[in-house]
Amino acid sequence: MRILHCLTGLAALLLLAAAPVLAADPAMVIVFAGNTYGYFDPCPTCGPQKLGGLARRATFIRQLRQDPSMTGKTLVVAGAWEFLPEVAVAPPEPEKIPAIVKAHAQIGYDACAVTPGEAQLLADKKTAPPAGCTVLDQTPQTKTVTVAGKSVGLIFFPMPKDLSAPVPDKLMAAVAKAAKELRSTTALVVGVSPWGALDEEAFVNSRPGVVDVLLGSGGGSGFGARTPKDGKTLWTRAYIKGKTVNRLDLLALPGSPGFTWKSGETFEAQVVPLDTAYPQDPAIEGLF
Repeated sequence: MRILHCLTGLAALLLLAAAPVLAADPAMVIVFAGNTYGYFDPCPTCGPQKLGGLARRATFIRQLRQDPSMTGKTLVVAGAWEFLPEVAVAPPEPEKIPAIVKAHAQIGYDACAVTPGEAQLLADKKTAPPAGCTVLDQTPQTKTVTVAGKSVGLIFFPMPKDLSAPVPDKLMAAVAKAAKELRSTTALVVGVSPWGALDEEAFVNSRPGVVDVLLGSGGGSGFGARTPKDGKTLWTRAYIKGKTVNRLDLLALPGSPGFTWKSGETFEAQVVPLDTAYPQDPAIEGLF
């Protein structure tokens, strides 16, 4: 997994405010976060808005789930590197790890990925990943959930032994095999990757349509949505330090002949800045 420079400037985040108006009645909504690196408070250097923080994330997710038009339609996923930076040996405040774990547990993701290094960090702090999280290993792992009455298959990409090298083709082939097995029993196949942008892009381009949606974290820039030329995979990547969450409104699901992901037709994407529009959840805030 090669490490790319991340775009973290406040100006880039402010551009996110020019997000598209989202559909009133999507078929399904995916909310994704990752690359939080163990941060838990709003950013103190992000201007008066002080973007981010787990307490604001909790409010955003709770409000979305409580929206009557979204009942049963949301899939909330936390990707890798929520507790530990991929290029560092410790989070910014290691002593806060037990409280951070409790905060993530209270948010209540439908699925989450934890790297082996993160799992070891949590064990060292006498805690463990929140219930329902998947600790990544050398083989793909799968999970099936029901969203909007549809079966959704999640594939947690395997963890490479060497984070600084390209992901071996055999790991990509293993993911493709696992996806094929899920395809016959699910309406949507979603990949959850810790690999970083370069290797995720290589996967999407070399194995078109293997996953319908790819939720990426690890090295590289965050973005709302990209699709390869064939339009078969909808790819989103988390920004860093928990300042935002990614939202994908799926206006239609794959399955019809010739289906492709097209912005404004079959999906809409937004990177949501966690600003003062989302008051801090008191229960989460109280943990710190």
